[in-house]
Amino acid sequence: MIRTLPFTIITFDFRKTLTNMAMTLYQWQVRAEQRRHLGELDQYALDDIGISRGQAKAEARKPFFRT
Repeated sequence: MIRTLPFTIITFDFRKTLTNMAMTLYQWQVRAEQRRHLGELDQYALDDIGISRGQAKAEARKPFFRT
């Protein structure tokens, strides 16, 4: 059986692929930073946003690439 790629070289949009990759990397960086900050919040701030310390720690422990 011959396997082919799901796209042809002619229709492959390299610029769009690079843009999507850059956006994904940026989102991962922002997510990692937000989770780090969440892990550093004090109890008053956690009460203000309505989450417990355990929820904050669980979210902060997630890898940057998981939503």
